[in-house]
Amino acid sequence: MHDALRATSYSLLFNVTTAPYLLLDTDLYIRGVNPAYLRATARSQEELIGAFLFDAFPDNPVDATSTGVRNLTASLERVMCRGTPHDMGIQRYDIPDPRDPAVFRIKAWSPVNSPLIDADGRVVGTLHHVEDITTVYESLRHAGESGAAESAGQPNPLLRGAMLALAFHQRALRATGPAKPTDLPAVAGGTGGLSAAGLARRDTLWHRVTHAARQGLPGRGCLAAVCECAVRELPGADAAVITLHSSGSHNVQLAATSSWGQQAEDVQWITGSGPSLTAFATGEPVLVPRLDQPGSSWPLFTDAACRIGVGSAFAYPLSSPTTTVGTLTLYRRGRGITQPPADAEVFAQIATAVLLADLEGDIREQARAVADQDDINTAIGILAVAQQTSTNDALAWLRTTARHKAMSPADFAREILARRPPPAPPSGG
Repeated sequence: MHDALRATSYSLLFNVTTAPYLLLDTDLYIRGVNPAYLRATARSQEELIGAFLFDAFPDNPVDATSTGVRNLTASLERVMCRGTPHDMGIQRYDIPDPRDPAVFRIKAWSPVNSPLIDADGRVVGTLHHVEDITTVYESLRHAGESGAAESAGQPNPLLRGAMLALAFHQRALRATGPAKPTDLPAVAGGTGGLSAAGLARRDTLWHRVTHAARQGLPGRGCLAAVCECAVRELPGADAAVITLHSSGSHNVQLAATSSWGQQAEDVQWITGSGPSLTAFATGEPVLVPRLDQPGSSWPLFTDAACRIGVGSAFAYPLSSPTTTVGTLTLYRRGRGITQPPADAEVFAQIATAVLLADLEGDIREQARAVADQDDINTAIGILAVAQQTSTNDALAWLRTTARHKAMSPADFAREILARRPPPAPPSGG
């Protein structure tokens, strides 16, 4: 076995992490397996070490639609040829039952394959990482009249997005856990510090979100299902709104449970203040159980929100490890309540996972549109001042000139911004 493979298989992190990992050489023989992978597959180290991958995990012979071996082979070959990781998305891959190898257990995974490279830059093996999302897959198979029809193939794009988000969420939880051996009891289940009851509750909420996504109206996405479940599951939440923020003056409401919730969110952008904007700016939850209390940090927002019947507002940032991209805000009608709804933060975690796992590009396109509009508006202001004209005339000129240049208005706006001279330094006093 190559030294790089041996070092990885013996490393402390490989053996104590709660993420399931398998170590393969370039001939696809299993050279290392961690305890988490053994638990996920109900196999023993003696069975797997030294075995050819597809002898240990063949396709289910009674399922004519099985594509696990073919898809995994293609992914591993891609990783070894290109030397770059490959995320396989959602993969149905049944595994033999340890009690009866002739019987296969239905399994669904989210696999990621990464190259192992030696000191000379050569790929000497692959690290195969999976997240087991079978419980969600099974709940979808057996839910509704169409469950049987969908079980044979891949889930539809909406449910696939929800399942990918679950895998993303599980990886994020593992990443937040302590890595020192002395801290192992806290991460034994990969729960990110949740108790057994908390983990069960979180998984229950995930399942309800995926069911809501299945039953949702055409054109409504996973984030709409998150909002609908939040209002249904959280006492004291009468509306939920997920907003994609930008650093400029525009936002995109990705999902809202009611026009009243949209109106409450819009009040913040009209007044330029409020809990959602503060949560986005600080990256911390902003919880206002009683909006009508004196001494509000946002008097304009508070006055306008109370006029439309908002009694409480709870805003949670939706953050990646490097940035905050949006907020989930819960609103209550009438009298305020004494504390935030239980499980509200769990819904914020789910919303974050769904937002960041958007592989279809819809949210990214909306985010790009927000950034484009910010640049266009800034350029319009500059043009209006420079040309001593109205903003409407400046917009018309920008669009006409962009068309003549065969550019999009946003690209032409950025060209204008790039030509803008830097501000003069302040004069000394």
